[in-house]
Amino acid sequence: MLAGLSWRDYGGSGDTLVLVHGLGGSLINWDAVGPRFARHHRVVAPDLPGFGLSPPRKDYHLSTHVAALAEFIEEFDHPVALMGNSMGGLICELLAADHPDLVDRLILVSPATPPRLPDPRLDWPTVTRLAIEAIPGVGSAFGRLVMWKYDPEEVVHLGLEAITHDPSRIPPEIVASFVELAQERFTYPWTVTAMNQTAYSIAMLYRRPRDFVRIIRRIEARTLVVHGIEDRIVSPTAIEWLVSLRADWTLVQMEDTGHTPQLDAPVRFAGVVEDWLEPDLEALNV
Repeated sequence: MLAGLSWRDYGGSGDTLVLVHGLGGSLINWDAVGPRFARHHRVVAPDLPGFGLSPPRKDYHLSTHVAALAEFIEEFDHPVALMGNSMGGLICELLAADHPDLVDRLILVSPATPPRLPDPRLDWPTVTRLAIEAIPGVGSAFGRLVMWKYDPEEVVHLGLEAITHDPSRIPPEIVASFVELAQERFTYPWTVTAMNQTAYSIAMLYRRPRDFVRIIRRIEARTLVVHGIEDRIVSPTAIEWLVSLRADWTLVQMEDTGHTPQLDAPVRFAGVVEDWLEPDLEALNV
């Protein structure tokens, strides 16, 4: 544990790159790309409070996750390059806005973003499920029903179908790690609560779009946004609106990838990020 969080050290040297998973995810979400990034950076990935193998804190508000992540980053040389996927992207945005001294480069991977309505590109079955998961009490009951109806391996496969464009691409050893973690988390009393209450906190922020815009405009770090075109969780319409708020941000839309391009196409994804982080690497042949 570091700063009270379970974490993985992918090794490497040089500037620190911190990887932050999304809602219901864990540091395993980065296993396909962590070692690749470690060729040029010191790479670490925490489990947020109540997720992965990290114990919960006092609550599951976004501010609590941000505080935990800030404490974690302070254990390393900073400012860091900070990368977050989905909810992790939103948490990274909040941290970069509140702690500009900790972050000098920000990579947002399909970041959780308020939907723009009407939006013909929304996947309504997915939107409906996410909305149910965010309702206090109802979301918890839904989560318990899922854990009663499906075994850990089935839950993992359902999750991968939702977040990836093609689950068959994920290496078997990573799928096995997901299943092993799910078996462990089925025994934790906070597993369902962490999902429900964190989802509710995200929904409350979405209800205040002006606050969200102010957060985005306060970010000082150089920023890259990477989005999978086949994402069924965060619509391209929302991502395009997000980037429109910051003309200085870079957007890369990846074809044939879903909500987690780091799992769908790890080699392509790592190349996109490295080209942006270290544009001189190829020229230097390193």
